[in-house]
Amino acid sequence: MNESIKCFVETHFDKPGKVLDLGAGNFSDVHSLQQMGWIGEGVDISMGVNLEHPFFSKHGPFDLVIANYVIHKLKNKKQLVKTAYDNLKTNGWFFVQTFDMSDKTGKWKSKPSMRLSAENIRELLEQVRFINISEKVFDFYDYDEGHKHWHRILEVVAQKQP
Repeated sequence: MNESIKCFVETHFDKPGKVLDLGAGNFSDVHSLQQMGWIGEGVDISMGVNLEHPFFSKHGPFDLVIANYVIHKLKNKKQLVKTAYDNLKTNGWFFVQTFDMSDKTGKWKSKPSMRLSAENIRELLEQVRFINISEKVFDFYDYDEGHKHWHRILEVVAQKQP
């Protein structure tokens, strides 16, 4: 499980709730949260859910929406933020991780549209009316096969306003 999500959940929630993972990939975060008692749903392009367009789950609203390592891939980044907001309960949290624009191993050297800073994401979140926005940048060593290098990660969390 993504340790940052685990820490965030343990810090911000007294009990398990409902989570939606936008861009779930192999669904490992959803499965890990389910093992912690959460009710989880994940969607991904591999299921035919294109996050460039609105998505509204019939299983919501959710206490937590996560979107890890997907926002930098989208042209319509604001739509992902809007989809998160629309699927959250009032006071629910949105948790985003992506590669910081200073990450030296990223693919954005040739794709400027993929470059994101905390200010870029904050602006998108504010446009959609998120509050209590906080961000941090940290280094993470990628142990995956064929990787074995450091990444600079941008993590942003925000809350849906009442």
